[in-house]
Amino acid sequence: MATPLRFRADVLSKKAQAVGDTTNFDIAVRTGVRESTISRLMAGLTMPTVGTLGAIAVAYGTTLDDLVAGLVAKVPVSRTEEAA
Repeated sequence: MATPLRFRADVLSKKAQAVGDTTNFDIAVRTGVRESTISRLMAGLTMPTVGTLGAIAVAYGTTLDDLVAGLVAKVPVSRTEEAA
């Protein structure tokens, strides 16, 4: 079963505060994302599009992985050698 994804508003908040962006308006100006969208993201009411995630990541020098919780790759383990 797939793990549900969740936007990490806490990460955005910390990144924004680190550069002096203290309001949703400041974040919107820096990212080019509408203030209403930022407000909904910060309140946990919506999941951003890939484009919005990209704009936020570029604006704050972070990665998509940092901004989204639940991205856990399950890699199957294969045995290459028989147990001795």
